[in-house]
Amino acid sequence: MKWSSSLYFSDSALYYDASMKTHFFIAFLVTGIVLLTCSSLAQTVVIVNTSVPSSTSFDVDELLDVYTLNKAHWEDGSRITVFDLKRGKSKAAFYEYIGMSEEELQRIWLRKQFTGRARPPRSLSSEEEIVERVGRTPGAIGYVQNQSVKNNRNVRVVAKIKGTK
Repeated sequence: MKWSSSLYFSDSALYYDASMKTHFFIAFLVTGIVLLTCSSLAQTVVIVNTSVPSSTSFDVDELLDVYTLNKAHWEDGSRITVFDLKRGKSKAAFYEYIGMSEEELQRIWLRKQFTGRARPPRSLSSEEEIVERVGRTPGAIGYVQNQSVKNNRNVRVVAKIKGTK
């Protein structure tokens, strides 16, 4: 038997301790890989109906014009239908990306509604609902986590929000 400064080890206990350290390290490593994989799946993306012209640019300025209702039609003349989430991480990430707070956008939307220039976006409860509605509404746009899109053939990812995972 051997004595360390504060712990008592037998030869088998020392082996067990080294084995446990290896197991903890492997568990820690696997957990890290799983978390990184899951976080990469959670990136916020902007989606449109496949009817939206593919030539449309979707930079921050374009998204801001669409979500502040300054742009009502795509380049081909088709009407833009905007969908918004009621709450969630995707909403916070998207609003941060376009540089607007929820309160600022709501003030803009209300002002445009009261002056008769535009209707506020339809606010939906879930990302699955956003994907479904964008997919069946020609000219529609919305934002969700990329794993919500799955293999929906009626929507196209047009922008990935940098800085989200």
